[in-house]
Amino acid sequence: MTTIPYAIQEFTPDLLTALLSGAAGWSGVEVTSLEYAPVGTGQMAHSYRLTLGYEERPDGAPSSLIAKLPSTDPASRQMGLATGAYQREVLFYQNLATLTAVRSPRCYYSQIADNNCDFVLLLEDMGPAQTVEQIGGCSADQAALALQQAAALHGGSWRHDKLADQSWLPVEHVWNALGGAIPQVLRLWLERFGGYLQQDHIDAVERLAKEVPTWLSTLGEHRTLWHGDFRLDNLLFDAQDGATPIAVVDWQSVAAAPGVIDVSYLLGTSLTESDRTTHEHALVAEYHQRLEADGVSGYTFEECWREYQAHALYALVLNIPIAMGVVSTERGDAMFGAMARRAAQHVVDNDSFAALAALTNR
Repeated sequence: MTTIPYAIQEFTPDLLTALLSGAAGWSGVEVTSLEYAPVGTGQMAHSYRLTLGYEERPDGAPSSLIAKLPSTDPASRQMGLATGAYQREVLFYQNLATLTAVRSPRCYYSQIADNNCDFVLLLEDMGPAQTVEQIGGCSADQAALALQQAAALHGGSWRHDKLADQSWLPVEHVWNALGGAIPQVLRLWLERFGGYLQQDHIDAVERLAKEVPTWLSTLGEHRTLWHGDFRLDNLLFDAQDGATPIAVVDWQSVAAAPGVIDVSYLLGTSLTESDRTTHEHALVAEYHQRLEADGVSGYTFEECWREYQAHALYALVLNIPIAMGVVSTERGDAMFGAMARRAAQHVVDNDSFAALAALTNR
């Protein structure tokens, strides 16, 4: 039985030969060399591009692939374990990656240890690709392209029988714990990120600490697959040197819930405030039209828009506990701060607490 390492330094050509010949179905493959280099800016996991040399290379065997492994930072590993992030991504690739037409990387090999913390994923290399800096934001056209993928994910999984077969997909217990921590960590979070916010933003954040149980109650409807972290850092544009217009990566937060949360999260955190207010209604309308084209019925645009407004709160529900639970870096703090400012303005502009009250019949 092949022993699987969970540190990149332990990967060898013989190991890659064993994994690719067994899991990917390339019998006769023989890897003779590999080089690795870090890629991405993940907070809870490390990713590396492996460049492979072969003695025997079957048709379709890649010249490079991405190895994804758990973070070496103890706090980040603990967050990955507590949220089930590592397990969710592995199980997504094993059980659900082909359920919809969303473009995610092909998985060549996946395994997670019994501790649900040590894991390895060998994934299709989507590079070269254009990444859009989360802090700077994307264009409305790029947001529209991303929402095509969101619609494919949500429409293709809409009330699908397979969602009920995955006992790990419901996520209320995770968010009850994370959301429940907001009142306890809010003071420290404001000390760290309050400088990014205006007073009406701070007022919204403080109100959220009281209203978060109401928002959490909306997660009980397991309607679609929900990416859970649908933002620019997890979207690759012009992937594979332009052959793939866009690819969606990082499935550590995937769950079953109202998928429109992804839409609100993307537009609220990834567009500048002026671009969002100009384009958000048309972008959400186009997303809804794509759902209908995918066969979704009984879900009006008015319902979609109200949910979009209410779920602007999600970006703050996510930001506050996660930012305080991963290792602090200059780039990471700048990203969390910029996203918090945009998210809070999104909440203010969309009167999200009123929309939440209407959504939950309060």
